[in-house]
Amino acid sequence: MKLTKRLLAALLALAATVSVTGCRGSDGDSSYEEKINVPSTDAIAEIPEGAENTLQYLGITDLNPTDTAKEKSVEMTLFNEKGGKVKYIQTQHKDLSNKLSSLILADTPPDMVSYGVGIMVYPYNIIKGIFQPVDEIVDFDSDIWADMKPIADQFAIAGKHYVAPASFGDTVPLMFYDNNVIANEGLEDPYELYLKDEWNWDTAEEIMTEYVSNATGDEERYGVWGWFPEQIFLTTGSTIIKYDEKKDEFVNNSKDPNLERAANYLYNLEKNGLINPEGWLGNPKSTFEHNTLFCSLGRWAAVTNNAPQSGDDWMCVPIPNDPNSDKYYRALDLTVPTNTLWIAGSTKKEAMKCWLECCKIANTNEEYKEANKKKFFENAPNWSEEMYQMAFEEVFSDKFTLIVDPGTGISSVISDDSAATNDEGKAVNGYMYLATTKYDYASGGAQYTWSQIREKYNPTINSELKKFNANYKKYLKKNK
Repeated sequence: MKLTKRLLAALLALAATVSVTGCRGSDGDSSYEEKINVPSTDAIAEIPEGAENTLQYLGITDLNPTDTAKEKSVEMTLFNEKGGKVKYIQTQHKDLSNKLSSLILADTPPDMVSYGVGIMVYPYNIIKGIFQPVDEIVDFDSDIWADMKPIADQFAIAGKHYVAPASFGDTVPLMFYDNNVIANEGLEDPYELYLKDEWNWDTAEEIMTEYVSNATGDEERYGVWGWFPEQIFLTTGSTIIKYDEKKDEFVNNSKDPNLERAANYLYNLEKNGLINPEGWLGNPKSTFEHNTLFCSLGRWAAVTNNAPQSGDDWMCVPIPNDPNSDKYYRALDLTVPTNTLWIAGSTKKEAMKCWLECCKIANTNEEYKEANKKKFFENAPNWSEEMYQMAFEEVFSDKFTLIVDPGTGISSVISDDSAATNDEGKAVNGYMYLATTKYDYASGGAQYTWSQIREKYNPTINSELKKFNANYKKYLKKNK
């Protein structure tokens, strides 16, 4: 009966279509169903003869085949067939933003860079004029792009679109767990709870508490480890910094009661010893070996060498939902190489148009989707169909409202982890999301409360927003 319910859920999810608030997709397989007909490769316009056909790409990995990654991607194969080429400008993650700035200042800008790879895209670098709108080369009402228009609209400023999403990333955490542990401990199955719309903060805490309380002797157990604090906040649908449509500016939202509830929930998980304090564990297997029930990482953490092995019975579910919400909210992740931004100053509109279309169709065409799924299972044969469906399809279904956190792109102080000065290596926005799981060792080691965190960082947030909004207003005036 249990298996039948799971398979039925998978079939129902596969039949779901894209809605305004949520789209299905992924970086590797792009397994999502569309409300519209998916165009074939014939819909991609070839680069006209005589037009510039070589795009300069700044990034940390080459989009072309390399000695270590010899297989040519689908999008690159299509682009080459349509007459295009990509020239790689190599840099490192920590240097990417500075490298981009130096190339622009030298009047030798690249044509494109990937979304979110060390760059504060929205809204910071958009209003700085680093990128140019894609509306001239992307028709979001066309069959190729219509399914992604609701996503692209979330990054629009002054009515112009700067992001043409081809696929979704895999960094947003899932909750991986071992079915054998769930059964042996007599715990409720999170997947079954999810199917009944009962997978939420409360039920997750109950399961973790029961697991930890079942420890015997000197055994130390924990409920969860990983990247989940920020995601707990986002399940409320609220972010610390948000765009206020009436004021047409970005505002400090830290006094939102929803955020305080999330902070208090995390505070209690930490206070009750449910959060594993270990440093980097890196993957589900290592997490489970540290007597921790849930590993909260993106699906990338359970593939290749970290994939389940023969005899393993793993499963995953989304971050538990806010029990006070009637919607499932999930962070929007576009940090994959094929989501490329058009750099201001680039004049290669025919080649850029072609490249964006190649990336989009490579991630939506049924033939390529099935081929990528087959390849995935060749490399990770011990993933179950249910686990794949959840990680690659369900979490991108129209059940989820995908939200953008503007706090990831306001200023270096607020948003850039590489500029952080605290021990966590987190900029203000990211640090606030996890702060109530930390301790104030300078003042006796007490756990931080949300009111303390707000009091400490609100002056900085308000100051940074004042500067940002002044520049934002100038941008709007200039780009009417």
